[in-house]
Order: sequence, then C-alpha cells, then structure tokens
Amino acid sequence: QQSPTIRRSADNTPRRTKMSGIAVGANKGFIVTKRPLYKSSRKWFEAKGAKEAKKQPGMRVKVVRSVVRQTVGFAPYERRIMEILKGGGGNPQKRAWRFAKNRLGTHSRAKKKVVEMERVVSAVPSKKKAKKATTATTK
Repeated sequence: QQSPTIRRSADNTPRRTKMSGIAVGANKGFIVTKRPLYKSSRKWFEAKGAKEAKKQPGMRVKVVRSVVRQTVGFAPYERRIMEILKGGGGNPQKRAWRFAKNRLGTHSRAKKKVVEMERVVSAVPSKKKAKKATTATTK
C-alpha cells in the first residue's frame, strides 16, 4: 500500500507532489521547503563493497591487540574458560560455551571466544615443549 503523497509517473517511478497544507485529500501534508541532497557521508562505505568494508583487522590492529594481550594477560572469565576446556569431563566445549554465553551475552560471541581460548590452550603445551627442547640441547 503506497502513501497518498507519492504519485507514480508514466514509467512507474515515484514522484513527489506539493503538499497542500490540508490534513486530508490527495496532496495532504504540511508544507515544507525541500532541502538539497548532499553526497552521503558514508560514501566510502557505499563505494567499497560490504565485504571489503567489514574485513579482518589490519596489521596495526593485530600488533596492538597482541601487545595488550601480552602485557595485561587474560581476564578472570577467560582463565575460567581455559580451565573448563583443560578440565575435560563430559563435553567441556559445551560447558565453556554456556559459561561464555552467560558472561558475553550472545551465543555467537561465546563461540568466538571459546575458539580463541582453545587456540591459546593448544598453543601453551607446544611452547613448553619448545622450551624443554632448548634447555635439553644447551645442557
């Protein structure tokens, strides 16, 4: 159902008509002065495809995040997620998802965080093995 203030021209494109200032009728509506349309401030977003605009973080962002992670460490809830994943038991990943969802609010954020914590947990043993190998070769 189309608005009565929009008329269709011969090629079926919408064409605005002047408002009459009367509340009823074909040209109903408050009389306003048309403002000129400026180029969108979001033209950079429209020019790039949506795929390119929502891409992975750049190198600078990755470096900054890694430095912050090294200096600050993990939040208490992140450490708890790692404990749950290390602990095993009946489906630890599901328990980690549930815990992360309670803390983060949405299922998708929880899944993303659990994957990140799984990477950290799996990377820790390989670092310990590398340290042991270097100490064994130096002795």
